[in-house]
Amino acid sequence: MGLKKFILALVVLLPACQAADNQQSQNLANPHNPQLQALVNADQADRQGPLDDALWKEISLRDEQRRVAVRAELAAGRVKSALDFYNAALVMQHGPTLEDIRMAHAMATLASDLDPLDRSARWLKAASWDRMMTTQKKPQWYGTQYTRDADGTWALLPLDESAVTDEQRIELAAPTLAEARKRVENMDSAGR
Repeated sequence: MGLKKFILALVVLLPACQAADNQQSQNLANPHNPQLQALVNADQADRQGPLDDALWKEISLRDEQRRVAVRAELAAGRVKSALDFYNAALVMQHGPTLEDIRMAHAMATLASDLDPLDRSARWLKAASWDRMMTTQKKPQWYGTQYTRDADGTWALLPLDESAVTDEQRIELAAPTLAEARKRVENMDSAGR
């Protein structure tokens, strides 16, 4: 995605962020968009249990339908609360394109800014950044992205260990480098 498309995505998101800020007190009575929550529930349900290639093809089709629905909610101005931005980001970050993942990162950033105490939003901010980097064939920063080889062995995707400190990783609810490496070991031993 070029700079113009990225700026356009921000232009679309900024009014929604301003609306969220202006409607903070209204959000107490109506804390989130139930349509977005339903999309996230379906997204996460699709990722439970053992998944083979045939299932992933079906899930990819449903993922695209969910991303279309998120874009419709954004266009209609129905993404307002921190939870709404988080839910929208979680759905978008499963997209295959850099544009999808950039949008997810922008929304995760808004969610974590609107609710700085929400660990999930902070983690999604880090994870979506890492996903953006790895999608561009660049090393991730936070250690949230893994891959599995054909033989079933798990590994961290390439990581720039000097990009951020462990303190910065912890601030975004991401694992420290040691924790990320330990997760790989645990994932490998669980798969055997």
